[in-house]
Amino acid sequence: MFGFIKDIFTNNKEVVETGTTLVKRAADGIDMMFYTDEEKEQARKAWWTDVFIPLEKALAPQGAIRSVSRRIIANDFCKVYLFMILANFVVWKVDPQWAAYGFELVKVLTYPVSAIILFYFGSYGVGEYLKKKNGGNE
Repeated sequence: MFGFIKDIFTNNKEVVETGTTLVKRAADGIDMMFYTDEEKEQARKAWWTDVFIPLEKALAPQGAIRSVSRRIIANDFCKVYLFMILANFVVWKVDPQWAAYGFELVKVLTYPVSAIILFYFGSYGVGEYLKKKNGGNE
């Protein structure tokens, strides 16, 4: 049996090349699963240069009054959502059934409000976090 396996690998050059290619790909795949500190730094720099800076250039015109008004509207919408939550707690003492309906409404509005918060306020928070993480250099 070992002679048969030896004949396959010694007489067939394609099998040997395919086997070494598979072993090399497996080793590369294992290596890609673990980031070294240098690879993390390179990935972070690539993210800044390939994603963040072009995004900032694209969003630069959004500093107009139109953008400010959108943020004010988003802020007011979030205030109304918070008021609904707090009002439901107050109403709970008076009419639990009506408060339960209000909480169902809050559950339905959770996804749109989360999207508003992430879209309008999240980019600023992420940018500030990354600035602090990178030592304020970027």
